[in-house]
Amino acid sequence: MSVSTPTSAGSAPAAPRSQRHIGYVLKRFPRISETFVAAELIELARQGEWVTVFAVSRPEEPFEHGFLEELEARVVYLPHRPLREPVRTLRGVAHAARVHPSRWLRVAAGSLWPLRRKGLRRLLQASVLRRELALAGIDHQHAHFATTAARVAGLVRRMGGPTYSVTTHAKDIYHEDVEVAHLRDRLLDASFVATVSEGNRRHLEGLLGINGRLRVVHNSVDLRRLPWRERRPEPGLVVSVGRLIEKKGIDDLVTACGMLASRGTPARLEIVGHGPLRAELESAAGAAGVDARFHGALPQELTLELLRRASVFSLPCVVASTGDRDGLPTSVLEAMALGVPVVTTGVNGLSEAVLDGQTGLTVPERDPAALAAALERVLGDPGLAERLGGEARRHVEQSFDLRRSVGLLRSLFPRPA
Repeated sequence: MSVSTPTSAGSAPAAPRSQRHIGYVLKRFPRISETFVAAELIELARQGEWVTVFAVSRPEEPFEHGFLEELEARVVYLPHRPLREPVRTLRGVAHAARVHPSRWLRVAAGSLWPLRRKGLRRLLQASVLRRELALAGIDHQHAHFATTAARVAGLVRRMGGPTYSVTTHAKDIYHEDVEVAHLRDRLLDASFVATVSEGNRRHLEGLLGINGRLRVVHNSVDLRRLPWRERRPEPGLVVSVGRLIEKKGIDDLVTACGMLASRGTPARLEIVGHGPLRAELESAAGAAGVDARFHGALPQELTLELLRRASVFSLPCVVASTGDRDGLPTSVLEAMALGVPVVTTGVNGLSEAVLDGQTGLTVPERDPAALAAALERVLGDPGLAERLGGEARRHVEQSFDLRRSVGLLRSLFPRPA
């Protein structure tokens, strides 16, 4: 992965006219919890796209996943605090105002009234991005999440910059703090809006009425990094991977494993992920007598090794009290691709990946007793576990292969004029 200095975009070679140049606009990059973005960028390059990343701010992460070494895209970081980079910011404003003065003034008026600090910051960041995109020769912008990245990309378009599109996920469209007017403002000017599940598509169609530009591009996994191997799972090992937040339902998993422990069913729980609920979950596991280990965040390579040892994977997602929910968790697809039997709920996109009794087992959300029964069923029946794991792999190959999803996404990107 090559990282650009603020001034290096101007030295990039011009794109051949037969090849478009896509600018990925992201809030932070790379993030350890968003492996799907990096995997998508790597696959875009494999399929012949020229991509440059423009990140609104640098991540504050303890490590990077090893597979990021495959990423060839340059990364340009925009000024997180524009007033702390006055020269670069003034150059951006001068460029945007000079190229399309009336458009820039309209964007400025809309951003600054009513007066608010965030509006000024986004205006200045968009002005800098407008110049960086011009210097790099970007033909089209694509943003992940209908939040900051989509807002900045949309402002650039209104300033006369390149077209843009957005991939929406979960919290950016479901959380109670999402204002429909703001969501509409970020998405309605987009060339198209991709989303990761049919449930998301129906939700957005109901909110915004933009069905003609809504497309499902499933969250998918790179099967090259998840080769099929004969499994020798560790008896009783239950693995979960996800941020330790309400919508992942890990509190229900801890309770379910406590039920297994109370009736003498051998089970050991290992959880990968960090988040604000860790101390509470560790305390609950101890009180319930669960043999549990909380790893915190791990590099993906170590996470995959743990998944390969699992007898069963479980992420019993729920609709959170805030309305937030998962779109289609990458960790579930990774477990399925490795042939690990999965026990989960049918929340949102999970119902499209985990077909009950075929590619895994699903239980009602917030039902630890049903979850415990399903876990016990898989742990006690190696034949069932093997069948579910094999069908899960085949389902991922057919419907959630990164190559297919990226091919669909590429077909939606507009060709340069």
